[in-house]
Amino acid sequence: MNNSILQNPVMKYSIRVVLAYVALLVLILATAILAIFVTFTFVVIDTITHSDTLGVFAETYFVPVSEFLWSLFLKLVPFV
Repeated sequence: MNNSILQNPVMKYSIRVVLAYVALLVLILATAILAIFVTFTFVVIDTITHSDTLGVFAETYFVPVSEFLWSLFLKLVPFV
């Protein structure tokens, strides 16, 4: 097997940069999905317990975070 592509330093670092970029996108998307899931869970708990404490907390803290992360993800994804 010919490893001449990976022995080229420019190609090696280009692959590393692309993989780091993909890892950053995955991290941002995973954090946004987690924030959305926690918000949904808090709303469901509030509906079951007839309270609105967790819902207010989620709307105050988790909704802005998830909106920011989603817009950041969309700005970083090429061709969208």
